[in-house]
Amino acid sequence: MATQPVGSSGTLTERPSPRLQPGHKAMKKERAEAIAAYLFLAPYLFVLLVFSLIVSIYGIGLSFFRIDLGFSGATYVGFKNYIQLFSQLSNPGLSDFWTSMGNILRFTVFVVILQTILALILALLLHAIKRGKGAFRTMFYVPAVTSSVATSLIFLWLYNSEGVINFLLSLVGIHGPDWLNNVFWALPALMLLNVWSTAAMFMIYFLAALQDLPQDVLEASEVDGASRLQSFWYITLPLLRPTVFLVVALGTIGAFQMFDQAKFMTNGQPLNSTLTPMLEIYNEAFLNGGFGQAAAMSVVLFTLIFIVTILQRRLIDPGTRQ
Repeated sequence: MATQPVGSSGTLTERPSPRLQPGHKAMKKERAEAIAAYLFLAPYLFVLLVFSLIVSIYGIGLSFFRIDLGFSGATYVGFKNYIQLFSQLSNPGLSDFWTSMGNILRFTVFVVILQTILALILALLLHAIKRGKGAFRTMFYVPAVTSSVATSLIFLWLYNSEGVINFLLSLVGIHGPDWLNNVFWALPALMLLNVWSTAAMFMIYFLAALQDLPQDVLEASEVDGASRLQSFWYITLPLLRPTVFLVVALGTIGAFQMFDQAKFMTNGQPLNSTLTPMLEIYNEAFLNGGFGQAAAMSVVLFTLIFIVTILQRRLIDPGTRQ
């Protein structure tokens, strides 16, 4: 049986208290860091909870009611809003919502492809520049931080029938159309605006990914005699697949939710050729008073975005193929 040590005066002395083990110190430090992190995240988490999660759940519940705003209370109708919405699918020409879905699908395909390619090209050019990289990055990024209303005003002036674009076309003998009042050209005009204003933001993502690529792999390809095109196609691009998925997914979500340019520049005209689902949801809720029907449209749009994003992840991101 262990005994306590005896001092020089013959009295018993106390043992010193054992020190905290390194594992306990690490756990205590991790706990303190986690608490600090959640305190910093608390404002964002509060906004996410109140203005995103709770509002989303409320919107889903609202889609099962008919609301005659200002005249009567909410009436539970079950799936009637959805049944009415999908019953119009057999004749989408008579449904503004399904017309807007057709418009946004075309808009999304072209915008996402073009903005991804343009963002990657700009990132490759900036990555190859040795001097003045910061200045060029700032210049290219200006459209991403410019107000959408200010951007729309600039493009309204450019797209005017007597604007800069048609003036430049007239110099080479081409008579330009009235872009935003032409059924064929109105949606492509909004596509060009969206590509110009969003490609710069995604360029930053690609540029950060390019700077993190393993240089030893790229140098080994040069030693093996690979050309720049071969090195890009077989090494750089596969390594960028996670970033490509991120850019494509964010671009798709943003394109499906396009609202301000269509509302401010064309209001969905001419002949609903630039009508988007978000604009139609806005019109149904605030102009027609159909909040329940608008909520059902929102749920359908969310479901479509979710499905498309999952498909993109399986097709682009290699991490899902295991």
